[in-house]
Parts: sequence; structure tokens; C-alpha cells
Amino acid sequence: MILARDLTIEAGIRTLISGASLNLQAGDKVGLVGRNGAGKTTLMRTLAGELNPADGHLARSGSIGYLSQESALPELDNPDLSALERILTARDIGGLEVEIEEVRRKMAVEDGQARDRLIRRYDRLQVEFETRGGYAAIAEAKKFAASVGIETADLDQPVVTMSGGQRRRVELARVLFQETDTLLLDEPTNHIDLDAKAWLMDWLAGYPGGLLVVSHDMQLLDESITSVLAVDDGSLEPYRGNYSYYLAERDRRREQRIRERKHQDEKIARLEEGIRRFKGTTEKMAKRARSWETRVERMRGELTEVSKLGKSITVRFPMPEASGRIPLEAKGVGKAFGDNVVFLDVDVFAERGERILIMGLNGAGKTTLLRILAGVDQADLGDVTSGHNARLGYYAQEHEQIKRGQTVFEHVKAVSNEPDQTLRSVLGHFLLADKVDQDAGTLSGGEKTKLALCQVVLGGPNVMLLDEPTNNLDPQAQGALLEALHHYPGTIILVSHDTDFVAQLEIDRAILMPEGTTAYFNKAMLDLVALA
Repeated sequence: MILARDLTIEAGIRTLISGASLNLQAGDKVGLVGRNGAGKTTLMRTLAGELNPADGHLARSGSIGYLSQESALPELDNPDLSALERILTARDIGGLEVEIEEVRRKMAVEDGQARDRLIRRYDRLQVEFETRGGYAAIAEAKKFAASVGIETADLDQPVVTMSGGQRRRVELARVLFQETDTLLLDEPTNHIDLDAKAWLMDWLAGYPGGLLVVSHDMQLLDESITSVLAVDDGSLEPYRGNYSYYLAERDRRREQRIRERKHQDEKIARLEEGIRRFKGTTEKMAKRARSWETRVERMRGELTEVSKLGKSITVRFPMPEASGRIPLEAKGVGKAFGDNVVFLDVDVFAERGERILIMGLNGAGKTTLLRILAGVDQADLGDVTSGHNARLGYYAQEHEQIKRGQTVFEHVKAVSNEPDQTLRSVLGHFLLADKVDQDAGTLSGGEKTKLALCQVVLGGPNVMLLDEPTNNLDPQAQGALLEALHHYPGTIILVSHDTDFVAQLEIDRAILMPEGTTAYFNKAMLDLVALA
């Protein structure tokens, strides 16, 4: 259970939310919605106990599981910690199993009193292990892992060697396996395929605890929640119903407020006209005018607030210099992480103006291939060649270009020699004008996406490599990005699970990973996009 009254949430000197109240009880399934940067993630971190509110009352009871928006893991003492061991830490089981095995090994070589002490210790550990679920819990953890799309072979892989998407799925499985009374999930469908999303939605439907979820996945918000909390103009406004109901009711309430405000303004205008007419006349009429002034003053203090419509993001890619006919080519590339061979002998052949989608199941190496093409990582085998006048722009799904400790303005200054005023104008198009001096590491996930895309725009690329560019973006921002890409004449190489986005982008060819097979893209492949 989480109870909050009159919370004030701040980021630096900026107040994100004030006067916020909520009461999350067992069985509640609530969607937290609002534009990018409204304060959703900061509120979630506050409710989870990671941050303190600037003001107000916050009470928690029972256990709370929190899936943060970022897939970055906390510092791990053991760099060899496997995916399964990471999941098991949710119930403190993995360490016990390792300790039991260590004691068992020592028992085999010790004798006398030392062996007796080891036997007693072994018995205590075994009781504790069974109390926490024992081998049944390990089987349950493996089931959660499989359900969110983690391959059995990947459970023994060290977490630090996993891709961002794989780490994200490990953390999702861990939070669900934790068996908490309350769940706070920030973008839980990022990096999971269609089957995993269907399973997650079914699991959430049967979850008996309180659920608060931040998501831009409209299907999840429509089918898995029963009420909405909207972050609007720094306040929390509740709605009973799913996301579709919220959209309709939000517009209805806004129209009602506009009508009420119009009626109030007209009434004030009539009174003020009367005040002007009668103030300089008889004492009786002047007295009436003074009473009207008091009335107007009171009415102004009771005016219906009408929230301003948020500004719209504007994405425009400048006309790039033309590249050669073949701006990017890879021959026989392969990549392995330790004993894990991700792919071998993959060829990529991109022509000027082509739109290529890299497809494949989770863990097939889509992001790895894109990073190699972008020059961020090196292939273990094969060669990558940039063609004549090729200028690459890379968007990384993990926002690795965004550095904590550097301001938003410093990030754009680092990639462009344009005048400061031009850079500020471009940041304004991405709705970041009021954050130029803010530490970029403190931005929301959606704002980090906008800043990273802004960096790509300022780089003036004629070849764009985009890894899940719609993750964390609100629907309006997704539409603006799609519109900009429609008018972009350069080459696009893309990784995306977003079926609607891919369908409207008019893809020419697909590269199917891990085999690296190339095929002309057709509508039948759209069914595979969400599965990938």
C-alpha cells in the first residue's frame, strides 16, 4: 500500500508536481500518464523510496517491487553474476545455493570437529534455503525468465556481458519473481516481444497487489489498468477507467472548463463595465460599484483553471549532403562475447536512400550489428566500409551518448559548431529549451531520447542508424519523428519492435538475424516485427 498526500516533487530547483495525492491499495491497477518530462519517472522513484519528496506526506506498507525505466544495473560486486543468479537475488536464494555448494565441497575433504561444524552449518543453510522456496523457487525464477523472453541458454551468461534489452528483461523477471505486495513498473513492455507482452498482460490481470505502471503502450494501458492518474501542469488528476476512457474524459473535462471559464470571464467583464459606468456618479451607485469591485476580486480568485495545451515537438532533419551510391557496406562480420557466438558471416549492403530494418528474436544480435555498423563496437571477423562522403548518425537505445555531469547544452555543443542561438533554437524544437542548463543525466527517459535525437539532427548525417528510437517517446513525439523520417532523403538502418512505426516508415529491405539473410520487406513481415 502507498498513501501520499500533498506531495511536492522537485528536480533541482524546478518543481515538477505539487499538491499530489494518491492512495494505491491491493487490487488497484493504475496507469500513470503524461507528456515526456512531466515528472512521471521522478514520482515513481519517490514512491519507491529512491528519492525524497520536497514536501508532503508519504507512507508505504508491505513490500514494494520497482522496475526503473533505465536498464542499467546497480554496481555488482560479482562481475561473473549470471542472469539467473541476478533474478534469484530478489529472494536472496542465489547466494544461499552457492554457499551450500561451497560447504558441501568442504565437507568432502574435512574430518573430525571441522567436519561436524560444517555439517551443522550445512543443515542451517539447507533449512534457510527451503524456507525461501528452495529448488521450487529456482524453477519458478526460470519460468519467469522464459516468460519475459530470456532464452534458457542465456541464464548462465554474466549479466554485465548482456545487451541493454537482455538486462532489461532480467530486471523485469527479477521484479515479478520478487512477490511483492505492490508493483511500480516504469515502461515494462520496452525490449520484450509480442509473446512476452501478452504473457505479462495476462500475469498483471491476475496480480492481487497494487499496481502503478508508466507506459506509452496503449494496448497495455487499455487492457491491464482500471484507472488513470494524469500528470498535467504539475498536478495529479485521477480518472476512473482505462486509457481510452481517459483520453475522451480528459477532452470532455477540458471543454467543460473552457466553457466555465468563458462564462466567468464574461460575467467579470459585465461587472467591470458596470463599475466604470457607475463609479463617478451618485454616492449610491458608487457604493454599488465598490461592492462589485469586491465581488470581481473574489471571482478572480475562484476562476476555473484551464491547463494550457502542451507545446508540440518539432523534428526536422536538415537536407544532408549526398553520399555515394553505397554509403555503408559490411562483409563477413561476426561477433562473440566470450564463448557466446552472437552471429557469423553477416553481409550488409546499403544503397543511398534505402530504408533497411534489422529483424530477429531477442538476443539475435540486432543491436550488436547496428553498433558495429556505426563504428561503436568492432567486429571480431569481417570488415565494415563507409562509402564516399558517408556521414553516419547513430541513436543508441540505452542513451549511452548522454553523460551524467554534463548539461543539455554541453551535449549539443559537443556535436555541432553551429552558433549558440541556433543550438538553443533546435533544443526548443525538441521541447528542451527550458532545460539547457540541466544535468542531462537527470532528464526523463523520453527527454533523453529527444536529446539524443537532437544530437543526431545536429550532426547532419546522410546515413542514420536508429536503435528503438520510439522507446520512451509519448505518442505526439513518435508522430513527429515519423513525419521527419518520411521527408528524410538519406539512408536509414533501423532496429524497432514498434509495428505501427515500421508499417508507416516504408521499409525497403530486411536483414534477418542472426543468419544475416536479406529479403525485400513486405506487409507479411509486419507480424514478425512485434515478435522480434
